Amino acid sequence: MDRAKLANSEWVDQSVRAMAAKLPTYITIKDGKERWGLGQEDAFPVTQFEKLWGDMSTLSDVSCEYIAVDTMRGQQLKDPGQLDGWVRDGSSQYIDALCKWS
Repeated sequence: MDRAKLANSEWVDQSVRAMAAKLPTYITIKDGKERWGLGQEDAFPVTQFEKLWGDMSTLSDVSCEYIAVDTMRGQQLKDPGQLDGWVRDGSSQYIDALCKWS
């Protein structure tokens, strides 16, 4: 793969689909949460379809390596109602440390 191939969206699409076809798809039912403000949230059942890309290590034609990385990251903040949880889980402090405030 090189930059020229990556610029070809049709080739990229076909390559991703070919790799995905080699991996199993897992279906899980879990509780989704929606925070709607003032620390309130609702839970409702959702169905999630996922590929576990860790399964790629079982493919004989894929070279697999692991790299240890820091897992701290800021969680997405999509609505003001999510601010309470965003502050409590440390996301606010993490994002604040990335910024240079003047």
